[in-house]
Amino acid sequence: MPEPEKRSDKFTWTYALWLLPFLAQNWLYWLHPQWDWWTTSLIIWVLTLIAVAGSLCINLAQRRWRRLVSLLIAPLLLLVLLRILAAVGITSDSVRFALTKQTYLAEIERTDLPGGEQRFRTFVWDNTFLEKTYSTLVYDESDEVALPRGEQSTAWQQRVQTSCSEKKECVDLDPGPDEYVSVRKIDEHFYILDNYLPNSFP
Repeated sequence: MPEPEKRSDKFTWTYALWLLPFLAQNWLYWLHPQWDWWTTSLIIWVLTLIAVAGSLCINLAQRRWRRLVSLLIAPLLLLVLLRILAAVGITSDSVRFALTKQTYLAEIERTDLPGGEQRFRTFVWDNTFLEKTYSTLVYDESDEVALPRGEQSTAWQQRVQTSCSEKKECVDLDPGPDEYVSVRKIDEHFYILDNYLPNSFP
């Protein structure tokens, strides 16, 4: 093995940087929601796959085992980093919400309800496929959205129906047998409702 090749065979964490564009879309897509993120995600995934596969082949051919191991453990390094960030409350959702919270609060403050009725508002959080919202930011002054399914009051159900008739971000805690809904609290009275495994793609 030539000496320059041997010297270049070393453990490195820089391969983890190759995966950052793949992860960045989850943190940045909301800055330009009008973009075609489905196509963008596909292109990034294909380019990342080509880069990783090419590097694997080159390192195997040149028997650079340390670099090969570095490439293989790069996803694990990023996964550990993301887990650590999530453990301290830093996620793509929390960062996005921190940057946009005042905008949502200002819109909620403009809501004028008679008789001191508790406010309930929904906002699109993820509409990658445009025709259906898969994640919805929910402002629920009563916090009943976080209660176990079926324990919400009649007044809450009426607020949900009113919101759904006005906007497409409907809050449905029992969407059907082929779907799964989760509710995560992100701030006081703010929740993110995720709709997984939709019945059909639009």
